[in-house]
Amino acid sequence: MAKKKTDNNLKDEKKRAQVFELYRTRLTHLKRAQALVKDDRMALAVESYTKYLGVLALYFDTTEDKLTPSLFDSEKDMTELLLISHAYWDLAKAFDRSPNLQRDCLRCLEQFVKFSIGFKYQHVNAQIIRKYNNKKQAHNPKAFDAAYQKIQINSKRCYLATSCFGSDDIKTETLRHFKLAIAPFERGRDFIDFYYLYSPKIISFFERYPNSKPVFETLFFKPLLSLFCFLIRPYVQHKKTHS
Repeated sequence: MAKKKTDNNLKDEKKRAQVFELYRTRLTHLKRAQALVKDDRMALAVESYTKYLGVLALYFDTTEDKLTPSLFDSEKDMTELLLISHAYWDLAKAFDRSPNLQRDCLRCLEQFVKFSIGFKYQHVNAQIIRKYNNKKQAHNPKAFDAAYQKIQINSKRCYLATSCFGSDDIKTETLRHFKLAIAPFERGRDFIDFYYLYSPKIISFFERYPNSKPVFETLFFKPLLSLFCFLIRPYVQHKKTHS
């Protein structure tokens, strides 16, 4: 019995060593996939992206469809998380080309959304979708627009407002409702994109220089946002009443 356990342990260690070796070479598949996308050789790119994601899944002892950001360290693995999101983005575009692969396209878009929301590159990924749809490249634009909505519009993150007032404050809620109200309009989306482009940069500045946060918030951002909320509140209430 002891010998059998030892043999099993040796097999497990050998298997784990093989997995680690595969994990070390995962970026080879990723780089090959990215190069193939540039050459518009999408079938081969899909194959390489599938290998890359498959290795990650194997490393975490799961399946590719079960990959989730919670498996990673959001700070240490930020680059990897960004690469994963872009892998799913390219896969979604590739599957979108075929009417028979729309289910795969939707699944990859969902993964793209999952690996975008809450990260510093969230705004960048939202812009990737918007530009793609504006060029009318998607065969199923509604699916891509829905992904954009989830990342940029429906996300409850309000960076600067949350920093100033907290996530549950009435002013933060007013700004969230205002975002939803203006989202259907092109100019509204421009405003939202502008906010999400600069708001995280301000928060990053506060993180680097924490002593500056109370000064800037008290003298500038809180009064400005409070005034803005006061001005838009009638519009927001009107939209909520007639929605």
